[in-house]
Amino acid sequence: MLQGKQSMAREWCKSALRLLGSFIFLCLILTAIGIFAGEYLQNIDIHTWFIKTQWIWFGVRLLLYSVIIFMVSAIARRHPLSMPKKAKWLILMVLVFAEAITQISLV
Repeated sequence: MLQGKQSMAREWCKSALRLLGSFIFLCLILTAIGIFAGEYLQNIDIHTWFIKTQWIWFGVRLLLYSVIIFMVSAIARRHPLSMPKKAKWLILMVLVFAEAITQISLV
């Protein structure tokens, strides 16, 4: 019994350290991107660039939304009772709201 508790604690510690390491790595990558943008992209109008490429970003967002919907449907198929119907509708409404906010902000 003691071995099982130690094993579970060790696995939990590994997961926590992996999550912390991923978070630190993400922070370092974002910091590097920020430094690069601040140093080399000072004279670029980001808003104009987003407007010119808005259909590409729309496609990227649709791809991400479809991945989220696919993951939710895969979970619902595998474990039908794990996600209530209201949760599925809530996720769908959040995606629609996020897209609406994005479209409003691009105007």
